[in-house]
Amino acid sequence: MKDLMLKVRNLKVIFPNQMGVLKAVEGIDFDIPKGKCVAIVGESGCGKSVTSLAVMKLLNSPPAMVRVDELVLDGADLKDYTDQMMQEVRGKQISMIFQDAMTALNPVMTIGKQIDEVFIRHGKMDKGEARIATIKALELVGVPEPKSRANQFPHQLSGGMRQRVLIAMAFACMPKLIIADEPTTALDVTIQAQVLDVLSDMQKKHEVSLLLITHDLSVVANMADTIYVMYSGKIVEKAKVRELFLHPHHPYTIGLLGSIPKLSDEVHKFVQIPDAVPHPMFKPTGCYFHPRCSHSTLKCSQVMPPLKTLLNGREIRCFHPQNVVDFEEVAHE
Repeated sequence: MKDLMLKVRNLKVIFPNQMGVLKAVEGIDFDIPKGKCVAIVGESGCGKSVTSLAVMKLLNSPPAMVRVDELVLDGADLKDYTDQMMQEVRGKQISMIFQDAMTALNPVMTIGKQIDEVFIRHGKMDKGEARIATIKALELVGVPEPKSRANQFPHQLSGGMRQRVLIAMAFACMPKLIIADEPTTALDVTIQAQVLDVLSDMQKKHEVSLLLITHDLSVVANMADTIYVMYSGKIVEKAKVRELFLHPHHPYTIGLLGSIPKLSDEVHKFVQIPDAVPHPMFKPTGCYFHPRCSHSTLKCSQVMPPLKTLLNGREIRCFHPQNVVDFEEVAHE
């Protein structure tokens, strides 16, 4: 489709080892429209970051084995691109904001020199032109005194400033797609809000497509257009943001929403999903979520539910979805 920036079909990522096969991602599909923000949410260990690395083709093989039917970026199928070909794509057409700014940045290079490299490599600039562009990039993301900051090392900056530097690097060449993998990890709430505001403003101002990876649904409430809920390597629900928050269907989604603190006069009871995400090598039979689900039946423990499409295009992988009856009545009106 012409309005799609990224189209991914049947993406699988496994890690064979001496003990067996670790299934990180099991045949997922997702789309990112041009100029829109799409979020993939789920707990740690569900395969979100591995998905983003697979899209960037940053997983070494071995140990990873990646299979995908379609990996189309703005009409170009990247499925068979070599690493050399991807070097022309990364940074120029697709960029990534990694979750830990301290380890993502080179500790022995100034931040200015690290951003300069992007402009020199992809913008074909000389060192002087690159430094001017670097200072402008830092200004765009709200870094104070960008000229002096450009000469500092990562450890001399706060966590929020380091994250802004990564955002500046990602937007340096104004790529078509940016992947933000847990961009607010290890930041306090106030700085999280500032970083997300910068990221959202940059994305909307430059009409860049954004894939936001996070475990926190509250982070994507005001940013994403569509949410994919991922559990244990599979997509279990897909919906527009408003629809997902008003009428969550999958019990896992309901549990994630119930864990978000609410500011209201009423006493809010937190929902705690029991146990944890299963180990990728030792997944249960049937629905992967059934050991933690209060609605599970014998069928859930024996058969993996298919991913079904509902009336308005919403997708759900569950034999016993919640709130669906009310939603279907609204959809028929």
